[in-house]
Amino acid sequence: MSKDKEKKVDVKVGDKIVKILVKKPGNQVLSNAQRISAKSWTDCVRDGIMTKKELTKFMKEHDIWNDEKEKEEKDKVKEINEYEKQLYLQNGKAKKLKLSEAKEIAIKMRIARAELRDLISERISLEQNTAESLSDNARFDYLVSQCTFDENGSRKVYNNLDDYLSKSDDEVAFAAATALAQLMYSIDKDVEANLPENRFLQKFKFVNDDLSLVDEDGKRVDAKGRRIDDQGYYINNDGQRVDLDGNLIDKDGNYVQSVVYTDDDGKIIKEEKSGQDKDSV
Repeated sequence: MSKDKEKKVDVKVGDKIVKILVKKPGNQVLSNAQRISAKSWTDCVRDGIMTKKELTKFMKEHDIWNDEKEKEEKDKVKEINEYEKQLYLQNGKAKKLKLSEAKEIAIKMRIARAELRDLISERISLEQNTAESLSDNARFDYLVSQCTFDENGSRKVYNNLDDYLSKSDDEVAFAAATALAQLMYSIDKDVEANLPENRFLQKFKFVNDDLSLVDEDGKRVDAKGRRIDDQGYYINNDGQRVDLDGNLIDKDGNYVQSVVYTDDDGKIIKEEKSGQDKDSV
């Protein structure tokens, strides 16, 4: 948990800058929030919304999340941990590690983490709609409504919970919720940048500011060092879109014709140009 007790935030709303102050909740506010959470959980259960325990049973019965996937998740977490040890500890021994090998380990770690996220994404999306998750959301919404003040800290921005909920999609509400989460849970806005594999890749300039892999010239590349553009398409040294083998591709993903067609006697067949091509001649 963050040691800071408040956080000043400048929020851009249209052409204006709105200044707010978000304070960490005191005991009374936390107590009230817990009551809101408990009531929300009771209402959810009464309305037939599943608890996490019921959801787990439901997912196994419908083969959404089974023992095999659970084992796969544990194995993938173990794999990521092993990569981290290789990258930073070399199994606890003071060994030298080639930078090229370390880079390969970091990239494997990245890929494994992406695979883990893909594996658990469906389960997480379902868990967001359980009674526990909804009651946690209600608790947090109440806290934001009570802990967001004007820049002087003298007046609350929201009159009550309903007032906050009616405005929860605007820029101020989003900034306030983010700031409170950082105060309460030490959520780092640069979570991705601080992952162990990305810290290594940044340290040795293997990625750019967006954490995209780059070559020694700062050009974007894929995990195997092949040049790509900002959309992730393969390109050659001239910036032209190509396939994996270097064949030219147009903007629609079709191969750029490089062969000349002949008849059976070897005579070149003159092809009619499209209307667009004729205009460009």
